[in-house]
Amino acid sequence: MPSRPATRRPRAVVLPLTAGVGVLLSGCTALSSGYAPPVTVTVTPTVTVTGAAAAPKPAATPTPSATATRAAGVTSQVRGRAFDLGKITAVAMNGQTPVLTFDRWTVRGRSDGSVGRQGVDLTPHAGSLFSNRNAISFRIPVDPAATVVRQTCTSEGAPAQSAPSTVQALSELPGDQAIVKLTLDDQGWATKVESDPVCG
Repeated sequence: MPSRPATRRPRAVVLPLTAGVGVLLSGCTALSSGYAPPVTVTVTPTVTVTGAAAAPKPAATPTPSATATRAAGVTSQVRGRAFDLGKITAVAMNGQTPVLTFDRWTVRGRSDGSVGRQGVDLTPHAGSLFSNRNAISFRIPVDPAATVVRQTCTSEGAPAQSAPSTVQALSELPGDQAIVKLTLDDQGWATKVESDPVCG
């Protein structure tokens, strides 16, 4: 009987595990189990400068209002008084500054010094409260920003009616209506001109 060839069975191969392979397998096991260590991501923005930074705008400076200015070199002959009373006999312009030729009057029953310090109330009245006792005229400049008012009488005892005017127009009024009170500053310039509201 013929003999059969011997069947060879594969031998089991046992490989020793080294420390390195063990760690490798351990790492694969950890990854295959779905566990992953936490990861922290830091984002750093990138700033790109394309031009010089604009300088901040300065605060707006208010523009002064346009006002007429006093003429240089013009002086008043009544410096030292707070008020004056009388008639305007002429008006000359020096640049933007009207300069009055002023005929001073007085108030009956009061000294001129008292009128110069305290003035006089110009309220509607009948008859004449003032008199011209001297023939001396004074040169008085008027501030270009002065208030010039024509006052008129509607009836005695009632308030005067007031309207803006000019020193030239006040100088042309008839009789005692042309009497004006000047309010003066410390340089003797007229800052307010008011006409007398005489009735009739």
